[in-house]
Amino acid sequence: MTVTFNLLDEPWIKVTRLDGSSDEVSLLSVFQQAEEIAAIHGEIATQDVAILRLLLAICHRTMGGPEDLDTWEEYWDEPARLGRDAVAYLERHRDRFDLRHPDKPFFQVAGIHAASGKISALTSLIADVPNGEPFFTTRIAEGLERMTWAEAARWLIHVHAFDPSGIRSGAVGDPAVKGGKGYPIGPGWAGQIGTVFISGDTLARTLLLNTVVTEEVPDLEGVDPEQDIAPWERDPDGPAGSSSAQPAGPVSCYTWQARRVLLHGDEGSVIGLFLGNGDKATPQNRYSVEPMTAWRYSEPQTKKLGGTVFMPRKLPTDRAFWRGLSTVVAQLSLSARVKGAGEITRYRAPAVVVFYQRLMRNGVAPRTGLIPLHAVGMEYGAQEAVVSELVSDTLSLPAGLLDPENVRMIAIVHDVMEQTEQVVAHVRNLASDLDRARGGSPDTAKEACKHAGAAFYRVIDAEFPRWLASLDGAVPETARDQWREWLRCEAWSQQEILTAAVPSTAFAGRGEGSSRMDVSHALFFFTHALSTSLPHPDHEDSPVDDGERTRA
Repeated sequence: MTVTFNLLDEPWIKVTRLDGSSDEVSLLSVFQQAEEIAAIHGEIATQDVAILRLLLAICHRTMGGPEDLDTWEEYWDEPARLGRDAVAYLERHRDRFDLRHPDKPFFQVAGIHAASGKISALTSLIADVPNGEPFFTTRIAEGLERMTWAEAARWLIHVHAFDPSGIRSGAVGDPAVKGGKGYPIGPGWAGQIGTVFISGDTLARTLLLNTVVTEEVPDLEGVDPEQDIAPWERDPDGPAGSSSAQPAGPVSCYTWQARRVLLHGDEGSVIGLFLGNGDKATPQNRYSVEPMTAWRYSEPQTKKLGGTVFMPRKLPTDRAFWRGLSTVVAQLSLSARVKGAGEITRYRAPAVVVFYQRLMRNGVAPRTGLIPLHAVGMEYGAQEAVVSELVSDTLSLPAGLLDPENVRMIAIVHDVMEQTEQVVAHVRNLASDLDRARGGSPDTAKEACKHAGAAFYRVIDAEFPRWLASLDGAVPETARDQWREWLRCEAWSQQEILTAAVPSTAFAGRGEGSSRMDVSHALFFFTHALSTSLPHPDHEDSPVDDGERTRA
């Protein structure tokens, strides 16, 4: 009897239903019940987004692109249609979704093996156990020796999306293998970007909101839906990866086969796998095919390649999502002057956000309310060969901020973000000055500056998203003044903490002449800088003091 594990029928996708209960559903069920499901909730956020991208690839193929906005709106008006059509589409490719198919196993290569015949342990499949050291997970002992086929399915999709770089097993039949080893080709494609997506009230709405009509987004106009196909629609891959393969569009990116894999196990569980290199993904200027990330102008890459280059904006682990708003809201982005190309936008917004703006203009999406914007990414360590940190953040964005006609709100958010950065700089400078007053060195002053900024941002990072959400339905100028007042009060609170920590000798100070610094001088400079950046409403039009102290 042939043993199978078909993803269409077997429960393997972990979800949260609208009533808050957890469940595990099959691929057919997740589409059939998408209006009853809130979201995907598996082991870690990167696993959830990897599975979401798989579902989005199926949506694109089910909806035939979608070829135009009218087609997309038909699905939006009747969400149950997506479930019916997705089931019909998947049934046409049923045998390609079997994890244990003898000739064409899902996202794997049948018969692939190393010359030694050895297979890798499950630690190489599970991203939250880098280098065999427990990191995020509670797995120990037996939990690392075997797993169910359902869990293996989730990690299989994740490994193609987020597997770190590094040396991999060399497959027999792969000409790139040297000495039995496959040498680094970089992380999986999703690991090279910072994924951004919009969530709806149900999984059905989330899927539709992120299934971009490419002709409605200028950066994606060149995508040909007939060429942008999924792995299960073409011949199975062989053992050799490709260094020259090019993604043709969203479907290609969402299902990019970055590794060559074969799961090993028995009827009840998986005990190991072959994990080798697959198709190499290069990030330069992929904004024409990848919708779920912001893009940043790269001067080094532009100089290197001799043409304007944009790179994916990965999600930094030391900066909250709100601080990168200018990368996802085009109206907040600054321009850069490029030799030979003139002025260009420094950032390109994710296509999923640009598409949502198109829906707003078309009257499909409301111009008011809050838009849940999610950011998920992975940071790698040395040579991108180990996982160091996972990034997962959410912002409730006021819809008005995505409306290009809402000039008032856009201008106020821009100014508030700029002023917030200025005030943080003032607090940092105060910490540095106080360190000088106590007799510190340039190195200790630098550390004091760094720690003060981090402490202030911890407070701001908790408060700014709430303020941003409060803009929906508010008078922008009133909200701006409220934020300034909060920021002013918090800056003074930080000042009190910093001043209370210095020794009494700092009041006497250190240095001579213009280089002298003591607590009173430090507070004078801080007070002056703060009042300049955050003037009280009745003083906003007063001229700036020509004697304002400037800093490098």
